Amino acid sequence: MLTLQIDKIPKIFISYSWSSDALVLELANRLVFHGVDVVLDKWDLKEGNDKYEFMERCVNDSSITKVLIICDKAYAQKANDRTGGVGDETVIISSEVYGNARQEKFIPIIAERDEEGKEYVPTYIKTRIYIDLSNPEKYEEEYEKLIRIIYDAPSQRKPEIGTPPSWLTEESPDDLYQIKEKTKKISLTDLSVMKKVEVRDFVDTYIEAIKQFYVSNIDNKTYLENFKKMKEYRDVFLDHLNVFSKLDGFGKIMADEFERMYNVLFNAYTFDPKTMSCREKDFDLFRLHIWELFLCTVTYMLHFELYQDIHDLLVHTYFIRESGLGSEKVPASYEKFCFHSKMLEENIKPTLGGDLSRKYTLMGHFVCTERVFLPIYSGRAMANADLFLYQVYNGLKLDTLTQWLGWFPALYVYADECDSIWKRLKSRQFCESIMPVFGVKTVDKLKEVISKCIYDRSVCYSNSYHDAASAILTWIDLDEVAILP
Repeated sequence: MLTLQIDKIPKIFISYSWSSDALVLELANRLVFHGVDVVLDKWDLKEGNDKYEFMERCVNDSSITKVLIICDKAYAQKANDRTGGVGDETVIISSEVYGNARQEKFIPIIAERDEEGKEYVPTYIKTRIYIDLSNPEKYEEEYEKLIRIIYDAPSQRKPEIGTPPSWLTEESPDDLYQIKEKTKKISLTDLSVMKKVEVRDFVDTYIEAIKQFYVSNIDNKTYLENFKKMKEYRDVFLDHLNVFSKLDGFGKIMADEFERMYNVLFNAYTFDPKTMSCREKDFDLFRLHIWELFLCTVTYMLHFELYQDIHDLLVHTYFIRESGLGSEKVPASYEKFCFHSKMLEENIKPTLGGDLSRKYTLMGHFVCTERVFLPIYSGRAMANADLFLYQVYNGLKLDTLTQWLGWFPALYVYADECDSIWKRLKSRQFCESIMPVFGVKTVDKLKEVISKCIYDRSVCYSNSYHDAASAILTWIDLDEVAILP
């Protein structure tokens, strides 16, 4: 809320013709009620006073900050013809208008229009921006504008001058700035004409931006620094999801882009076309980053209940590179994006000491505490999404693509399992809304697929006091599914 610091009461003079008596009196009284000192001949011109001297003094008085010129047919004609009292005032006012650089003191007030809707305005102020009080429907809106002008309190204020963008002084534009600008451009794109190519273009820009974090044979300190720096880039990526989610086939589009992103960043030739060797840890940071992006994308889809898009993302057959040097790509499920960072968990965690060295998962701790991005990407929401990816895996019929054991929910110890969505399977309505995740259309088929989603005691951290990660059937029995409306 704007708080006005008023040192003195604003003072105005009203110039008008007798034909607008009623409007002028109503306006003057209302302005006085709102704290404006109004100088009006009916109130301030006494018997015996020189009328011309009064008008001249009011127009030239430095204490009068605004002169309101009430424009109707009679006023405009007398002003143009220089007749009567209006003509005398016009001589005085026009000399001020033409002679002074600052002209905001004089404000035309439209009181009347002709049969064609054209305003009556004296010639000498025709080009002025005016306040229109001739239309009863817009009177209050225009009156507010007038009050704001008198008090110098515009509804829109020019912001404070900021600082020049950092990239102006750099040899090349900042990478982060580039993807932020790309996101801004995309957000302004007409959704009716936006195509998959917009996503591809954004991801290309994003890949180029984060390639800077590649370090051959990276050390612990640099790894941790780069991991923390990449959060800002990740957040920009997440910003674009809201726009792309409006596209038809959002889930399929994102599946294609995750596959491509993985194959580009898990490729030594991306960073050095002439290389003959690479180390697994050279790509650890990027594989961790893709895991995080994938997890956040599912978090977004769950937040907005985009269950068909979740299905399309999860049942996609991903053709994924097997190594940083080889060119062979093998079919895989989304399990391939599940990643255990040896750099964080085995190299860095033991060196940190204190509580951090005792965490079940250091990357889980960082993601759920230091890398939240509210309101959607809270630590609990991301942990719940991670657990969801594990819980639905066996129900998606991905056996032929499974290479290891499916999705391990690294963040399950941070999940809010007491609020599990699977408790809602008692509701037939919820069953119908969640069916697209599994690609089924009946309650019986839903029961069939979730019958495979059973508790597995081995899905836990070693030496953990926590139970293993919960399954769908941890929270509901099959005979309870869809028993409520």
